[in-house]
Amino acid sequence: METEILYAPQQVDAALEAMTREIHGAFSAESSFIIVGIQSGGLNVARRLKAHLEDLGSPETHLGSVDTTLYRDDIHRLFPGKSLLPMDLPVTVEDAAILLVDDVIFTGRSARAAMDALFCLGRPRLIRLAVLVDRGHRELPIQPDYRGFTVQTRYEDEVRVTWRELTGRVELFARSA
Repeated sequence: METEILYAPQQVDAALEAMTREIHGAFSAESSFIIVGIQSGGLNVARRLKAHLEDLGSPETHLGSVDTTLYRDDIHRLFPGKSLLPMDLPVTVEDAAILLVDDVIFTGRSARAAMDALFCLGRPRLIRLAVLVDRGHRELPIQPDYRGFTVQTRYEDEVRVTWRELTGRVELFARSA
């Protein structure tokens, strides 16, 4: 398997700052909102977005996380025997504005599962989706509202965001044909 670094830490930071400005503008009318990171990669991105939003003086933000394992339509194939990660939401989702965050969007199934998990806890007023990397190949009609990068990949490739301390990089793992 070939590995290629697509974006270095400085590029990731710049993308996060650009996303933050866009999100700040979109959520500025809210008195508060919840940033929910999809476990586990989305939580890393959510933490960074929250910190940047606080620097911009955004409305009150709450940070939470959601584990999609039990809500996936492919759980029996992908996660046999997988242990669950904690779902942590500091406030109710009922009638809340939610920014759902993931590191990479691919087929759209994780985002759908995360929304299902949130709806089991209440009825949010609105949900917006932010992703650091959009790699295409959607199988469901789910598109991010905010994205850092758009990367053209083959279906069998893998895109990972790796974090070292407070900086991240985006790597492409190309599978040999």
